[in-house]
Amino acid sequence: MAEKLRLFVSATSDLENSRAVIGRAVADLPVQIGVEIRRTPAQGAAYDDIFELIANVDRVYFLLGRDITAPAGAEWHLAWQLERSILPLRAVVPRTPAAQEFARNFLGEWTRLRSNAELARLVTLDLVRILDHPTNRYGLTVPDFELLKLHAARVMKQAPDVQGEAGGAEGGGVLLDTVHGEEFNDQFDDELLVSN
Repeated sequence: MAEKLRLFVSATSDLENSRAVIGRAVADLPVQIGVEIRRTPAQGAAYDDIFELIANVDRVYFLLGRDITAPAGAEWHLAWQLERSILPLRAVVPRTPAAQEFARNFLGEWTRLRSNAELARLVTLDLVRILDHPTNRYGLTVPDFELLKLHAARVMKQAPDVQGEAGGAEGGGVLLDTVHGEEFNDQFDDELLVSN
């Protein structure tokens, strides 16, 4: 049975609109799969609730801007504690001393962001790599893989500037899988019933 691709987007307050860029990159994928984009609610959440949001995601996109703001710091530490796969992205902007210290304490390598177009390109290529899973967790067909390969090649050549705007995946969201059938959608409906 095909699984949903679960993503968590963590962003400092100055990069809040970049969530829409990530949502658009997901929506532009040329294959029909179930995708859930999670975030901490804008009004905030308890530590345990953030834990639940991050605990079983396939990828965490962490966007660091001018300053390290709540709840991004807690999300970062939880993602590492839970051994989630993290893509650390750092905007090329002047940073506060707190953000400089935060970035310096990460021993890995930050991916630098200069624009929303670059963010869209990086996320798209990352998603293509994730979907090319050795056990085909997401139920893709051979033509799906070919479409993803062509999409990645097109994105590498030209990434139009995508402007982050309110809406999109800013509040989190679920994209429904219309190809892989009722099994997936029934499972999703059951999850909705449990969560309501």
